[in-house]
Amino acid sequence: MSAIFVPAEPRFAIHRSEYALDPITCAPTKLSAENSSIGEDGASFINVLVMTHSGKSDKPGMVWVWAQVTPGRRARTAAMTNLALSMPPSSGFHTRASASQLMGAGAADDPTVDIARRLSSRFKRPIFVSLNNVSTSRLTTSAAGPSLALSMAQADELVALESCLVAELKQAL
Repeated sequence: MSAIFVPAEPRFAIHRSEYALDPITCAPTKLSAENSSIGEDGASFINVLVMTHSGKSDKPGMVWVWAQVTPGRRARTAAMTNLALSMPPSSGFHTRASASQLMGAGAADDPTVDIARRLSSRFKRPIFVSLNNVSTSRLTTSAAGPSLALSMAQADELVALESCLVAELKQAL
């Protein structure tokens, strides 16, 4: 008896990046190996980690997003804190379709649920969001920016989700 090898698609995709926000214009610049010295002069930084699950053929998998805003210095994305789950309104969960759940929230002005809800409705899939060093009092409600096409490949979706999150978080600085 011999074993049969069946290649499988990877179930998870991970995308990690860091942005520097100019202290005057608040324009985000994505940092890479070539331009890693940008933003050393008092700029704020946004660290983003996005992980997606491929899901099943008929329904998309979940998305996990970790982000941290660090004014004036560089830091790595913190461990999961204030993890919020937002279910997309078009999902088949009926009674839980627009429900949100916040776990570990310590502040009354935590924007995690609102950001998770906006991202989830835009990308039509459940999205877990974890934010660090962000408060609602420094966010505007219309920070989302232009709408995005929802028929993206998974790799494009990671980048689009990241850019939406950075657009939301740059309002926090």
